[in-house]
Amino acid sequence: MTPAPGPGTSEPVLSTEPSPAWPKGIDIASWQHPGSAPIDWNAVKGAGMTFAIVKATEGTNYTNPFFVGDRDAAGKAGLVVGAYHYARPAAPISTAVDQARHFLAVTGLTRTAGHLAPVLDLETTGGLDPVALAAWTRAFLEEIESQTGRAPILYTYRSFWTNSMADTKEFARYPFWFAIYNNESTPGWLPGGWPGWAMWQYTSSGVVPGIIGSVDMNVVCCSAPALTGLADGTLSEIDKRYAAAGLLQLALGAPTEAEVVAGGGGRWRPFKNGLIYWSVATGPRVLHGKIAKKYLGLGGTNSFLGRPLGDVEWAAAPGAHQAIFQGGWIYWHPTTGAHEVHGLILRRYLELGGSTSSLGLPITDEYSVPGGRESAFQFGKLRWTAATNAVTLLPAAAP
Repeated sequence: MTPAPGPGTSEPVLSTEPSPAWPKGIDIASWQHPGSAPIDWNAVKGAGMTFAIVKATEGTNYTNPFFVGDRDAAGKAGLVVGAYHYARPAAPISTAVDQARHFLAVTGLTRTAGHLAPVLDLETTGGLDPVALAAWTRAFLEEIESQTGRAPILYTYRSFWTNSMADTKEFARYPFWFAIYNNESTPGWLPGGWPGWAMWQYTSSGVVPGIIGSVDMNVVCCSAPALTGLADGTLSEIDKRYAAAGLLQLALGAPTEAEVVAGGGGRWRPFKNGLIYWSVATGPRVLHGKIAKKYLGLGGTNSFLGRPLGDVEWAAAPGAHQAIFQGGWIYWHPTTGAHEVHGLILRRYLELGGSTSSLGLPITDEYSVPGGRESAFQFGKLRWTAATNAVTLLPAAAP
């Protein structure tokens, strides 16, 4: 990794170490093997290191020739292990997915205990502007997330993020590995809206027995249990939600298939009477009953509805349930069934009061009519007209 710039000074600065209570570790690349010299991982462990993150790949073609040996030997010595990919952003954005797949082909899915989630090392732009670079980063992280079921860790430094990424807050939901060499006992203020840091790379000049030359030094915030939690890949977020679902677990029933990648990003697992969907952006979301059946019948995450943004919940209308998605809502009631509402018709419906409005609940999905689209409700209709892009309230048909 490239050393992150610290504040310039012409005066001597007294070096200050992070708290000794914070788990300490290293990250390495092929540079730590001068002349192909080996690393004595038992000596590294004996020096108090608790974790080691090894460079695995760079771009789409490079693989660190020492990666597998270092990762396996470090793990055998008793260290928590991890792997990072050095990003080479480029146009088109699809190169991000290519690089993510190259990374996973080398590292595997890391779904084991004692293995940190995959790391994206982002410190070059590849000539992309902040908007394009954010899109590239999003594509890489979401591919990793979808394939592994784990929230990837993002490594960067302050000036890169504030300048090259325009200090976007979009990625603050990902665990943050912050590089800043400030000769302080804490890393200071964080860019990008991150509420806290998961790891801190505080120097590139560490000296550790068993390794020739200097090495990057890191700490985990801020306890041994925190490191254990970061390194537990055995239970997915879907597994955790199901285990804690309580009455929802009864509503879902038993799992019927293994967890798999969902179309459009994220992961999902089907159950006897529903599903759980997860992504870093949404967290785990539980859908069950007729709403889950309707969602899957429309195509799930591959449909216009996209990802579920919440669990199935009670609607304001008595006896009704609803679920909210990226692209629309599904309502269900025993007397009306399950139906979707989306687009400008949904916007107008919600403006009128949704399920508590004079329209009542939907009794159809949206359907085509001459010159536009329409949805029928218990006590009226909403029609969108293409020529005007307006939604009109129509009375219910006479019985």
